[in-house]
Amino acid sequence: MRSVDTTSLRITDLWTFRSLKSNKRYIVEVEGFENKFYGIKFYWKGVEKSIDRYSLLTHDYEPRTIVRSCVEIMLNYYRKNPLVSFGFVASPDLEKDIKGKHLNPRKGSRRFRFYRRMMINLFGPETFSQLSDTENRIYLMVNNRQLSTGLISIRELEKRLNQLYEGDFNISE
Repeated sequence: MRSVDTTSLRITDLWTFRSLKSNKRYIVEVEGFENKFYGIKFYWKGVEKSIDRYSLLTHDYEPRTIVRSCVEIMLNYYRKNPLVSFGFVASPDLEKDIKGKHLNPRKGSRRFRFYRRMMINLFGPETFSQLSDTENRIYLMVNNRQLSTGLISIRELEKRLNQLYEGDFNISE
């Protein structure tokens, strides 16, 4: 399924998959932006109406399988166009899930640290420059061919993120 947001030149594709372990259905939203940049979001279908749907934990203890399914979707876009780049914002930890632990926002949320570790292990530096804003939990995988040809720049990405999400993001290598 595809929807178009004409105010930001954003196109959203919806993908679904079912976990073999828990049999839960997951929804993956792939937001396409100009310059072949895709933002990846996912949540369990059982919480799709919740405003916290990206933060809620399923307690099924299968994050690698779920993230790996999202990576397969990313690879589908990459196979169609080897110049694409990807990004995601790791949802914040909900207070009830951290149970009073004092976490340092400069290290990112638990999700952010997990996603970063997965992406570094799955994708080498040859294809993507992996950049992040840890405090805001943003992780980007910028295609090196896009960077080398000038189709995209890190400063341009940072500027677009700040415009779209009205934030103060600082992307670093």
